[in-house]
Amino acid sequence: MTITFETDVKRLFRPGDISCMRVYDVKLDDYAWMSDPAPGGGFTDHANARTVFARLTGAKKPRMPVGGPYWTDPQIKTFEQWMMDGFAEK
Repeated sequence: MTITFETDVKRLFRPGDISCMRVYDVKLDDYAWMSDPAPGGGFTDHANARTVFARLTGAKKPRMPVGGPYWTDPQIKTFEQWMMDGFAEK
C-alpha cells in the first residue's frame, strides 16, 4: 500500500507545528511545497521534504518539532516511506 501525503503524512503534523513553521516559510501541510522536486540545501531533489525529514530525525539541527516531543519511529518510517514511494499526494 502506497503512503500518501493527504492520508498518511499531513496528519502527523500538529496544528501548532504547522503554524510555527509557517513563520519560516515551511509549509508542512502543503503538498505542492512538500513534494517540490527542486534541489537545495545539499539535497539533489525534493529539498523541502528531505530537509523536513532531516530535521525530524535530528540529522539536521534544530530538530523538529522544536522542543519536542519528537516523532516516534513509526511516524518517521511513515514519512520516509512516503518519500521512497515517490511523494504521492492521494
